[in-house]
Amino acid sequence: MKNKFILMLGILSLIFLVIIISLNSLNHYNQSINDQKEKAWVLAKIISKAIELPMLEGEMSTVQDILLTVGQLENLKRVHITNELGVIRYSAHPEQINRMTGSEIIMNAIEKKKEVDNFEHREDDYIFSLALPIHNEERCYSCHGSQKDLLGVLRVAIDWLPIKDNLIRVLQRDVLVAMTFYLGILILAFLFQRLYNNAQQAYTHLQQAQDQLIKTEKMAAIGQMAAAISHDLRNPLTGIKMATYYLGTKIDKTDLEISNILKDIELEIDYASNVVTNILTYSRPIQLIYNRADINKIIGDTMHIVHLQNRACHIELIKNYDKSIPEILMDNKQIKQVIINLLSNSIQAMPDGGKLTIETSLKPQEVEIKIIDTGAGIQPQDLERIFTPFFTTKARGVGLGLSIVSNIVRKHGGFVEVDSVLDEGTSFTVRLPIHKSSIDRQVGKL
Repeated sequence: MKNKFILMLGILSLIFLVIIISLNSLNHYNQSINDQKEKAWVLAKIISKAIELPMLEGEMSTVQDILLTVGQLENLKRVHITNELGVIRYSAHPEQINRMTGSEIIMNAIEKKKEVDNFEHREDDYIFSLALPIHNEERCYSCHGSQKDLLGVLRVAIDWLPIKDNLIRVLQRDVLVAMTFYLGILILAFLFQRLYNNAQQAYTHLQQAQDQLIKTEKMAAIGQMAAAISHDLRNPLTGIKMATYYLGTKIDKTDLEISNILKDIELEIDYASNVVTNILTYSRPIQLIYNRADINKIIGDTMHIVHLQNRACHIELIKNYDKSIPEILMDNKQIKQVIINLLSNSIQAMPDGGKLTIETSLKPQEVEIKIIDTGAGIQPQDLERIFTPFFTTKARGVGLGLSIVSNIVRKHGGFVEVDSVLDEGTSFTVRLPIHKSSIDRQVGKL
C-alpha cells in the first residue's frame, strides 16, 4: 500500500511537472518570438529613418552605403530595397542588385501596400522577414511624379536559426532543471517514506517490547502466585479428596443423599485442582516433547472429562472421527490439555443440557478438530478477547483455559478459530499441521 502511494505520488508529480515544463516552454518560446519580432521591427524602423533623408535628397549612393553598413550587423541576413515590381535596386549584398526578388513577403507587401512580416524558408535559411512599403508622398513627386502609389519596399530579414538554437538550449536547460527538481522530490519522498517506515517499525518493536516486558512481569507474578497456590492448596485438596474417598467406603451405599454429596465434593475438588493446574500451566514456559500420535485416540482418552462433568447436565455426545487421519507429530500431553479445556468450556456453556459434537477431518496439509456445542453462544464484542489471559464471563474460573489452548496450538504451528451465534451455540476449530520441517528436525535430534 505504501509503495503504491509512492508510485502514485511519483506519477502525479511527473504529470504535473510535464505540464508545467510544457506551459513554461511554450510561453517562453512565444515570448521570445514576440521579443525578436519587436526587435526586428525596431531595427527596420531605424533603417527606414536612416535612408529617408538621403532618398529625399536623391543621394542613392548614400542609401547603398547605409545598407552595406547595416548588413554587417550580427544575425541580419538580408537588407535591400526593391522597386514597385519586386526588382532589387539597393542591397547589403550588391550581387543581388537588379535581380527579381523571390520573397513572397515583398510581393505580399506590394500587393497589399502595407507592412507585412512572416517566416521564410530558403534552402538552409530560416529567416524572419519584414517588408515596409515605401509610399509615394507629395515630397517625392519631384523625382517620381504623382502617378505611382508605391515606390518600392524596404525588406529586412533576420536570421532565425541562432535564435531557434538558443530557444532549444533554453528549453533543454529548463527540462534538465525540472527533471533534477523532480528527481530531488522523488528521492525526498522515498527518504521520507523510508524514515516513516523505520519510525513505524521502531514504534511497533517498542510496543512489542513493552508488551513482552509487561507479559514477562505478569508471568513472573503469576509464577510466584502459582507456586504459593500449589504449595498451599494442593496438599489440602489431596487430603480432602482422600478423606472423601475414605468416607465413601464407610457410608451406606443405599443412602443416595450422602453419596451425591460426596460426589459433589469430589467434583469441587477436581475443579479447584484444575484451576491450580491451569495457573501452573500458564505461568510455566511451554516445552513441547514431540511424538507421533493418533489424534482420534488422544480425543478418546479425554472422554472421561465429558462423562465426569456430564452427570448432571444431560449432554448428548456426538462423535464423528475421520479414520483416515495418519499419526502426526505432537506433544500428547499438551494436546490432551487443549481437548480437555475445550470440552470443559463447551460443557459449561450448556448447564441445561444440549448437544456436544466432536469431529476430526483430514485436510491437504493439516488435521482439523471441531468441538461444537449448542450453548448460549458468545457475545460478538467478546469474541476477540476470549483467548486473552484472565478474561472470563463466567461466575467461576480465572479465564486461563482458552488462553492455554491458544498458546499450545500456536506452539505446534497451528491455530484456533471460533465461530459463535447467540442462543445457537459455539464452534471451536483447531488446525494442526501434518508436515512441519522444524518439528521433524527437532524429533530427529531426540
